[in-house]
Amino acid sequence: MLRKKSPNGVVKGKVSEDDLEEAPSFKVLTLNLKMGHARDMLATLDKQAIASLLEERMNQLVKHLLSLRERIDDTTSKVFVTGDLNAGKSTFCNALLKRRVLPEDQQPCTSVFCEVADASDNSGIEEVHAVPVGVQYARGDETTYQVFQLADLEELVGECDKFSILKVYVKDRRAADQSLLHNGTIDIQLIDAPGLNMDSYQTTEVFSRQEEIDLVVFVVNAENHFTLSAREFIAAAANEKNLIFIVVNRFDNIKNKERCVRRIMDQVHDLSPATHKDASDFVHFVSSTQALEGVPEGDDGPPEGDDHEPNPDFDRLEESLRKFVLEKRSLSKLSPAKNYLLKLLEDLEVLARLNEKMYAQDKEEMIQELNKIAPIYASVLKSSVKVHERINKLTEDTASDVYRFTKQKILETLDDIGEAPVVPYYGLQYLYDYANETQKEITRKIMESVAVGESYAKKQTTQTVERIGEMGAEALGGESAPKKVFRDDLMFTRKRDTIRRSLDDTIIITDFFDPSFDHFFNAIGLTGLSLSALGLQIPTITLPSVNSLSIPKKDQIVLWKNSLSIAAVYSTGKLLHAGSMVNKFVSASLFVSGRFIRSAAIPVVLLSGVVFVGYLVYDVPNAFARNVSKKIRQQVIDLEYPHNNADRVAKECRAVLNHPTRDVLNAFQTSIDKTTIQKEKISKIVKDADISYTYFHGLLEKVTREKKTVESFDLEAIQSV
Repeated sequence: MLRKKSPNGVVKGKVSEDDLEEAPSFKVLTLNLKMGHARDMLATLDKQAIASLLEERMNQLVKHLLSLRERIDDTTSKVFVTGDLNAGKSTFCNALLKRRVLPEDQQPCTSVFCEVADASDNSGIEEVHAVPVGVQYARGDETTYQVFQLADLEELVGECDKFSILKVYVKDRRAADQSLLHNGTIDIQLIDAPGLNMDSYQTTEVFSRQEEIDLVVFVVNAENHFTLSAREFIAAAANEKNLIFIVVNRFDNIKNKERCVRRIMDQVHDLSPATHKDASDFVHFVSSTQALEGVPEGDDGPPEGDDHEPNPDFDRLEESLRKFVLEKRSLSKLSPAKNYLLKLLEDLEVLARLNEKMYAQDKEEMIQELNKIAPIYASVLKSSVKVHERINKLTEDTASDVYRFTKQKILETLDDIGEAPVVPYYGLQYLYDYANETQKEITRKIMESVAVGESYAKKQTTQTVERIGEMGAEALGGESAPKKVFRDDLMFTRKRDTIRRSLDDTIIITDFFDPSFDHFFNAIGLTGLSLSALGLQIPTITLPSVNSLSIPKKDQIVLWKNSLSIAAVYSTGKLLHAGSMVNKFVSASLFVSGRFIRSAAIPVVLLSGVVFVGYLVYDVPNAFARNVSKKIRQQVIDLEYPHNNADRVAKECRAVLNHPTRDVLNAFQTSIDKTTIQKEKISKIVKDADISYTYFHGLLEKVTREKKTVESFDLEAIQSV
């Protein structure tokens, strides 16, 4: 019922002081907290503990209501005599019986409940049935009690550890109109209870026996007035029994009787207003000792029909008691039940109304809280989708940029190599080593271009990782993804596949020759001069590519040692071809100049052959570099090496960028989950509050109807039960 909410709508476990101040004072639904101050104790308990205590209290109330029903159905009436220690309770009971049955002493002597009944209920035999502790009394079952004589009461009343109750059966020889027990109308039992302050166990027993009785007679010592225990008992008894007989005993010892009466009545007014209202019938100032004057010790009481010494105050008390028990039995039987039900229904009404209001407020507050969270949740969700799209685009742009750069770098490298020797050339005797080193260097340059692409990818990836972190921090604010150190040196740690293993590195003779007039003019120092520049065209001389000329590497060294002979043979072929051209030129020139031209042609042809052979030998390193680079470039293109490596580098970038992307998305998901959990928790509180409100609203309507029904009963108009 009592709880405190935090700003985010979550109900806290502890009960606050503000809640205690707002809590109503119940009359019946009170929690019995004996350890320290009740309010301080309640403030330290959580909802579950309070709910358990309240549930336990409700179970007690249900049990008490069943006991009240049993008392109404019971044909007997029980008068419960209690009070503080040494207030004269036993003396008062003896005065009602006009017999000294119960032990009397200046010191407290009664520690066991003594229930006095008419001997006619025990086949007319006067005796005591002592019921052991923990045994349920049944008069027809002698195993449930021990039989003693009345004279043994002096010892029995002090054995509270052994017996829980003493059933005392006595005879009352007075006339029916004078006797309380033997009244001829109903069976009445008189219960003499131990003093309230004897010990905590006995006091608790006195409190618990209230539900078994129809009328409470509280005996007060006129010299001490009401003690703290007396106030607690009367306050508890007033919740059920609207009317309580207050007997102020030993009033004869008071000198200033008016002041005593005034002070007692003021206290009664505070403790039991209904009793104070009918004080003439329910508050009596008497002396039980004076009422017993003339009754000797151990006497069986006055003979039947004898009159006793008049005692106006005590006689008026007896008359009021008999009238209430006998003539107004409906009040004595039903009044406690009606009064208790009304107070219980009033408590339930207050409880239901308070909880109805509180749960209505809870529902309204939680709906407002839910309305605040809904746009936040939608905003975070929208921002998550938007940032995800931006990060994906950024990742793809970076990967595409890296792909283009790497592929372009490899292609540029392939285009640049081969225009000039890439390694030093030391002459024809080292031609084989030159060829091998040239192939290795070209391969190394290609691999180096891949490494440049990877370095560029690392740089771009580092920048993109930082940008992704900035985007996450900007969108999430204080709930950004955790900072992580990015190490680009861990990228591309897997060993790259060397391109050389995939290339055909076989060397053939024609790889060393690549004659052309452009290269010839460059070789003789006429840079920039070419046949096309002179407006001439000549058929391209293509050397036959004969596979049979391919030589295994282990035998190529022999060839390179005879490279001059091979060059001479090749040059002779070129010379013969040039000679045929000269012959054609001479044949044509016969029509022009005759003998002069013929005499000059032979030296020109010889000189041209020598120059051409020298050019071929001179151009070997350049020709090999050009031819091998063309072959390697074509193989690299055929293997799709630029695309494959560019794609590999781009995929590595994507894989690396997925990590910060996941961190940002996880941070978004954490924020979304947190908001979702809070939303679900508040929604559950709203649902529970609605269910609780409906329950307490229905309970309030039902309690209101039941309360009107109970109030409609007029017990004064009922003559009998």
